[in-house]
Order: sequence, then C-alpha cells, then structure tokens
Amino acid sequence: MKLIGTALLLLTMVAHAEITTFRIVPSATDPEIKQFDDPHWIYVNHDLVIGQPADGVKDRHELLLWLTGTGGHGHDAQGFSKLAAELGYHVITLMYPDDIPASACAADSNPKSFEEFRMAIIQGGKATYQNGRKELTIARAESIENRLIKVLLLLQQKRSRENWTQFLKADGSLKWESIAVAGQSQGGGHAALMGIKHRLARVLCFGAPKDYHKRLDAPAAWYALESATPKDRFFAFNHHQDPKGCTPEQLLSNLKALGLAASAQPAEVDSDPFPYHHARILYTSYPAVTITGVESEGAKAAHGSAISTQNAERWKQVWTYMLTE
Repeated sequence: MKLIGTALLLLTMVAHAEITTFRIVPSATDPEIKQFDDPHWIYVNHDLVIGQPADGVKDRHELLLWLTGTGGHGHDAQGFSKLAAELGYHVITLMYPDDIPASACAADSNPKSFEEFRMAIIQGGKATYQNGRKELTIARAESIENRLIKVLLLLQQKRSRENWTQFLKADGSLKWESIAVAGQSQGGGHAALMGIKHRLARVLCFGAPKDYHKRLDAPAAWYALESATPKDRFFAFNHHQDPKGCTPEQLLSNLKALGLAASAQPAEVDSDPFPYHHARILYTSYPAVTITGVESEGAKAAHGSAISTQNAERWKQVWTYMLTE
C-alpha cells in the first residue's frame, strides 16, 4: 500500500506542472545535417529545473532521449514526453534517419546484421542488409549521436539557465550515464542496443525490441553481448498481439535473450497492481484487436498501444513506474 500511495501522490503532484514545449529543426543545429530535417521536440519544466523547489518533484539531472519508430516524427510521443518532463527530466524527442525498418535485416545470414545496421544509424557508418544486396550509409553528421550533441549545444546557447550541457562531457562527447534512452519500435531497438554499448541511466522499449533473425530462427546476436547498462535499468512494454517486425512469441524470446526475465516474470499491467512485482517486462492486451495481417488496423493499434498519447491517462502509472522505478 505504501508503494501504491507514493505513486498516486507523485502523479498528483505533477498533475499541474507547467511544461514548456518547443521545436528545433536539426539543420539549425549543424549545417552538415541535410536530411530528415523534421523538428526535434523539446519538453522541459522550466520552473522546476531553474527554481529547484524545496518540496515536490525535483530536477532529476537526467535527459530523456526519445527515438521514434520507422517513418515517425519527433512529436509522436507527446503524452509520454510531457509526463517525463513533469517527473523532472529534460526531454528531447529526436528526429533521425528512420526511413528503413531494422526488420530489413531479418532474413540475413549474417548474425551481426542487426547490430551493424543499427550502429550505422546511431553513430554513423556503413552497413549492408538483405544479405548484402543493399547498403545503408549514414554520415556522422546525420547520426543520432551527432544530432543529439548538436541540439544540446544549441539549447545551452539559447537557454543556458536550464543547463543542457550537463549531459555532455568536457570533451564534448555525450555523458551517457546521465541519459535515459527510450523509443518505440525501431527506436526501442536503438535504445536497447545503446544500453548494451553505453552505461545509461535507463532504457525504455515500447513495441520493441524486435530484432529476430527469421533466417537463423534466433534472437539477434547482440542481445547476448555484455551490457554496459545493468539489466535492472531496462524496461519493455508491449502488446500481447503485436505482430510487427516479429511474432509475439519471437519478441518474448528477444526479451529473454536480453536477460529481462531473470529477476521477475513478465507483468500484466491490465491486472497486476503497481509496482508490477518490479518486472522489467510489461504486457498489455489493450486495446482488444483483431489481427488480419501485419499491416491491418488491428496490428497497428497493438504495435502503438503502449506509447500512444491517446492512451496517456490509462498508462500514466505504468509510464511513471518505467521512468522512476
């Protein structure tokens, strides 16, 4: 009861937080960025991070980086992003090269194809997919890492009192341990791999991670790599019927390969009470859908349910758990 009461009190305290929301086009942060120039969206509780109130929610001194799914935009997770800002995070929802789904690697015979594909987008570089028939080339300037560094520098220049460079080291590189990375679908897969490669504040996956080698009939090899981020900082929230990228059964195999079932069995947020027996794998069956194909309306609703702003009130306590547990 104490934990439930604490969560309800926290939600009550943030209900009236004033969140400043604004947009920055990537090319305004770096003239070398020439593609995928839809805006980054920024969310911050200016009074909280400047005023440092004695009571209530505190500035976490952590950045929440949101990465959208394939073909998505920076404003796709407004409800979640605003809640994160209410809970004391600085929030950047980043536009990045997201036009090719990572599932393009699913039929590869190369067990490292998913990892190489994602790292090209995360830090810049080249990767092949579809068994070498196609090549992905991402300039360093267009990468997730460069885009994040450059928008942090511009934010510090324009809004210095909010202290955006606290998420950068003295040499200008990212201070990963102060950054929580969250994402949906393709973005959730990037978040998980970034957690493997760097020690992050936490990793939040929605409708993800979906990297399953159908040709090899096995989860992607990178799930088994030694993780820089402790596994108790990973959280995944998915719909039981989500067929996008891989089957629900294959998704559960991915989550187990990532080590998220080691400490607790998956939780059913539709019936299990907060704090969901401290599970790192969370499931819902809302909304009830009929799946007639991977591109059906039911499949789309299942794939996006866990992060949909339309469901923000329903998931407020779940999201709060993921952001603060």
